[in-house]
Amino acid sequence: MKKKIIIFNLLFCIVVMFVNYNYFNSKSRNAIVYNYVENYIENNYGIARENLKSEEIDYLRGMGLFEIEVKDIETKNYYFFEVDIRDDYSLYYIKDLTELHRKNHPKNQAN
Repeated sequence: MKKKIIIFNLLFCIVVMFVNYNYFNSKSRNAIVYNYVENYIENNYGIARENLKSEEIDYLRGMGLFEIEVKDIETKNYYFFEVDIRDDYSLYYIKDLTELHRKNHPKNQAN
């Protein structure tokens, strides 16, 4: 009986550690991706960081990419990006999909 309890507790602890690691790893990856996108928007569009708000960050599991949607709260314009980061959180590439989304979904834009 004691062996079963010990084995159950050990397995439970392993599962909890695995779930926590994945949860916090995904949260930190989302934060890193958002930081890269903020820098890109600030440098290429001239919009201040304090005017940006993350609307949605999706991780595409099969592709290993992040899709992120950011809103400029001043002009109410949306910006769309595809971002890939390495395991050490360094940027692999960032792809600006804003114009593509604007052409396909003009109703999403204020202007």
